[in-house]
Amino acid sequence: MFWKQLRDFTRTISFRLNLWHAGMFLASAALLFTLIYFLLSAAIDRKDRDVIEARLREYAAVYETGGIPALRDWTTRVNEARKQRMYFARVATPDRTVLLLVMPQDWFDQDVELLDRSTETLADEWIRVPRNKEIDLTVAASELNDGMILQVGRSSDSRASLLGKFRQVFVMVIPPVLLLGFIGGAFMTRRMTKPVSSIVDAASSIINTGRLEVRVPERPARDELQDLVTLFNRLLAHNEALVLALRDSLDNVAHDLRTPLARLRAALEGSLREKADASPAQEVLVEALEETDRIETIIRTLMDVAQAEAGLMRLEVEKTEIVLLIDDVVELYEPIAQEKGIQISNDLNEQLSVTVDPARMRQVFANLLDNAIKYTPSRGHVSISAKQHDLEIELRFRDTGPGINETDLPRIWERLYRADKSRSEHGLGLGLSLVKAIVQAHHGRVEVASEEGKGAEFRVFLPVAQSRRTVQGAASTDTQSG
Repeated sequence: MFWKQLRDFTRTISFRLNLWHAGMFLASAALLFTLIYFLLSAAIDRKDRDVIEARLREYAAVYETGGIPALRDWTTRVNEARKQRMYFARVATPDRTVLLLVMPQDWFDQDVELLDRSTETLADEWIRVPRNKEIDLTVAASELNDGMILQVGRSSDSRASLLGKFRQVFVMVIPPVLLLGFIGGAFMTRRMTKPVSSIVDAASSIINTGRLEVRVPERPARDELQDLVTLFNRLLAHNEALVLALRDSLDNVAHDLRTPLARLRAALEGSLREKADASPAQEVLVEALEETDRIETIIRTLMDVAQAEAGLMRLEVEKTEIVLLIDDVVELYEPIAQEKGIQISNDLNEQLSVTVDPARMRQVFANLLDNAIKYTPSRGHVSISAKQHDLEIELRFRDTGPGINETDLPRIWERLYRADKSRSEHGLGLGLSLVKAIVQAHHGRVEVASEEGKGAEFRVFLPVAQSRRTVQGAASTDTQSG
């Protein structure tokens, strides 16, 4: 359950927007860090170079004035005065013959060798050699008036120290800042997408309960999402008015049609009671009475289908055992099947529960079983089975009849549609339309699989049992016409 909720959450727009926001924030922070890092590194290099260049000019002036002795004396005094910041100094000929070498206390012969290996000539203007991860050796060189090469340098850990601290600060600061940005982004994203979530909740409530008066709460802010909420509420109000008008129209049509039919039926029954002979007129009266019954059945069924597809069918749903409903229907149709020599096998052994209106679902199963028996030849076989798949239960009604050809298969759910092979059988052409409408009103679905000459199999998928409730059937969004 946790992983399913987590998967559903990661698919939401809020999560994706927040993830995008956090990614952009992290990328911006990394870019800013990189820029500051290189700017700080350049500033440290510039500072080191300015200090060494100043010392180089100073030593060059001393050499030009007094030569090697004066420079040796000057560097000795300078290094004694700056015990913490002693400078490396070397005067050599272009062929690397050393005339003067002043080594600070923190320098070693290996450092000089490292410098020499890193340059082709001593006259290289700048040399930076990393001694280790924390200390760099930086040396500046200048050619003196007499052709000698003067090198001045020092070791420095300021660059590595400052940049290291900067990296540590970034690593320590960016996670909480990123977390804060993610939380803030989640809060803002939730506020921004709240109208969309409200629309989804309202639509789900209407589909699940059939309550057409549900509306999305409106906020005082005026933006595109709030405009969408306003338009959606207007659409709901318009649809509610249309559905109520349709309900009134259906009630009026039912009343207007049933009243004259009831009068006609009463008149026919009265005539039959008065004339008990077997005259042609008597036969006409019987046929007229049968057709009256047929018209009443058509009207009642058409209204049921229309109400189910419009979400107006009232369903008294409760937890119901599938086996009990199937047993009732099989018991009802067993005599008809025996009369035709058809065997009905009921393979429902499991106690499978569904949340349905028992009367309506019994009507569904009766129509499917009636269909199977009607089109199965003598000594044929009709089987009923069921099994559970996760959160839904699948029921199968299979017959050994002539099957349905490919031309008729897509249209069997249409109202009053009857395939050519079925026209010899008595029926209204509304049974499967009613089946589909009722199943979809229960938030289920119905499918058919058939090959001509190999029978047909109808499959009904229903959600597993939930708590008892009274709902108004809602039409599925993929309801086919008719």
